[in-house]
Amino acid sequence: MQRWGKTAAGAPRFFCLNCRKTATWERHDVRKGHERERLVSWLTGPQDKGAIAKRFGVTRRALSKEFVPFFRENPNAGIPHGFPAKMLIVDAKFIHGRVLCALIAVTETDRIFWQFADAECYRTWSLFLAGFSPPEVVVADGQKGMAHFVKRHWPGTAFQRCHFHMVLLVTHYLSRNPREEAGRVILDLTHRLKTVSNQEEKKHWLMLHVIWEKQYAKDLGAKTESGQYKNRKLRSVRFVMRRALPDLFTYLDHPGCPNTTNLVEGWTNTAIAEGLRRHRGLHLPQKKTLVSIILSNLKRPTKEKPTRKFP
Repeated sequence: MQRWGKTAAGAPRFFCLNCRKTATWERHDVRKGHERERLVSWLTGPQDKGAIAKRFGVTRRALSKEFVPFFRENPNAGIPHGFPAKMLIVDAKFIHGRVLCALIAVTETDRIFWQFADAECYRTWSLFLAGFSPPEVVVADGQKGMAHFVKRHWPGTAFQRCHFHMVLLVTHYLSRNPREEAGRVILDLTHRLKTVSNQEEKKHWLMLHVIWEKQYAKDLGAKTESGQYKNRKLRSVRFVMRRALPDLFTYLDHPGCPNTTNLVEGWTNTAIAEGLRRHRGLHLPQKKTLVSIILSNLKRPTKEKPTRKFP
C-alpha cells in the first residue's frame, strides 16, 4: 500500500500495488467516537436533530440511522465488585411512567452509579446494591424495600432518614393547613427537624414529640359510634413518626453526613427531568440511553457540599 492522494472529502487515499485498486483507511473506533459525540450533542444540548445534522454536514435521516446502535447498548453503570464506598445517598427516579425507573447511588466523592429497574422494591434494590461493600452510612427517603435491605444485609451500616421526605409525608396526610390542633403541632415539629444540629437540640426535639403524643392521646384514640377512629390520618402520622425516630438523627453521629437526599434530588434527578422534558416523545430504549448519557456527563457546579467533608 502506498499513499495515492486524497478523496474529495480530504481523507487520505491508498493504492494497492498487487490488486491495482485504491481504498481509504477506515478507523471504526474514531468514527464511532464521532457518532457518539453527535449523539451526546443532541441529547444533552439545546439543539434539535436537524440543527445537529446541519452542523456536522450530514442529513437528518443519516443521523437517525447512526444513532440506532447506541440505543441497543446496555446503559447501566457497572459497579466494581465490592466497591468501597463510605457513604451512599440513594434514590429512585421514574423515567417512563411506572414501567421503568433508574436506581441511583451517589458516593461521598460524588461518583454516580445507576441501574435501570422495572420497580422500586426490595428485589431491585438488592440487585443494585449487592455490588457495594457495606458503607458506614446510607441516606435514603425511607422507601420500605431500601430500608429493609440495609437492615437485613448491612447490619453494621447506619441509616439516615431524609428530613425533607418526612415533611412531604406528613403534609401528604395532613395537608399544609391541618384543621386539628394536633395536626398543626406535629407538622410544625416536623419542620423543626432542620434546626437540630447537636445532641441537646435532639433531646429537646424528642421531648417535644413525647409531649405531643401524651397531650393528644385522647384525640388520637377517639372513636365514632360505629367504633372507627375519628382521626385516622393523625394516627397514620403517629405511626410514621414512631417508625422513623431511630433513623432521624444518624447524621449527628457521623459528621459530614447530610440529613436529606437533596444531593440526588437536586442534582441527578433534576438533570434527568430536564432532559426528558426537552426530548419529549422518546421511546423507552432512547430514554434509557438519554438518562445514561446525562448521568455519565454530570459535573457538580460547586464542591462546597457536605459530602466533601465526609471523612
